[in-house]
Amino acid sequence: MHKNRWLGLTVGSALTISVALGQQFLVFNNAGPDNVDFSLSQTNSGPQSGVFTNAEWRLTDTSTAGTGNGWTWRRDVTAFSSGDPFGRLVLRFSGNGGTSAGSYWRLPSSRFGTVTTNNPAGVATFTTWVGSGHFFRTEQLSNKPAFGGDLSTFTRAQANNAASLSLSVAPTVGLAGIPDDDLITPGLQVNKNLNSTITINWSVLGAQVFRGQAAGGAYFGAIDSPFRDDAYIVADFKVNSSTVQSGTSALTTFAVNEGTATKGIGAVSNSYVLDLSTYNIGDIVTLRVDYTVLWDGYHDSYAGTANLSGGFQDIQFEVVPEPASMVALGTGLISLLGLRCRKR
Repeated sequence: MHKNRWLGLTVGSALTISVALGQQFLVFNNAGPDNVDFSLSQTNSGPQSGVFTNAEWRLTDTSTAGTGNGWTWRRDVTAFSSGDPFGRLVLRFSGNGGTSAGSYWRLPSSRFGTVTTNNPAGVATFTTWVGSGHFFRTEQLSNKPAFGGDLSTFTRAQANNAASLSLSVAPTVGLAGIPDDDLITPGLQVNKNLNSTITINWSVLGAQVFRGQAAGGAYFGAIDSPFRDDAYIVADFKVNSSTVQSGTSALTTFAVNEGTATKGIGAVSNSYVLDLSTYNIGDIVTLRVDYTVLWDGYHDSYAGTANLSGGFQDIQFEVVPEPASMVALGTGLISLLGLRCRKR
């Protein structure tokens, strides 16, 4: 914060930094065959259940005589904690492994426990958020023929935070229209006899906001955000701490699956006529503009608001003529009266 002279200009700002939170999903149902010829292994954490950021589950059939149909391992996953400031997560799944003799993997086809057909190609991607109630199911089956070699399938799951917004250029605040009627005395003085009203033009403009991608991880690369995000500015114009005008910019929207982008936010501006007739000589008047850059998040619907940045600018001035000036004026009048009397 810097104040450049007495009764002059003060500016200040505060940046709300988006914290890169951890992302987690919970395996809450992990049920499968009870058969000594099967083994289940998992990278990154224990094989049965728990909380993960990414995990791979591999089902291996080591039986000699073959297993026949029906040995299926089912796993249910749900968003557990963290996410972006609105709890939003991107969950992705894939599968791979041996597929002979009817073995398969099946990935989620919806956010409510349904699965795809056998051995789907590519990666299944879903939006979710903590507390959504969504759960995602995967299935693996190993159907090994008799006296065949070992057969395995695996599925992978990974959670990433939704792409965040960040402020790349802070807004510029403008306050104009205050005359300086005393160029000798430091600071700003406005003569109410010369300017019974003054028109203040205030504005907040110039902000730019960046949105990147949902990050990659152990198994999948970064992707364009599958969520909508809006950014905008709200501003208040205050006279001596009382808000007399407010304004909001138009929304700047980052669309679903839109690529990395930096976008500008429109200005907030207005004019205010300040009546100085109600102020006394010597009063100090503070004019201030407060602003906040806001971020609205969406999942299926509106998810809430987070602050990206905030700041202010104010200007102080003194209402004159000052008492000393009035004394000087009075002394001059008395001198003129004395001169007139002597002439008589």
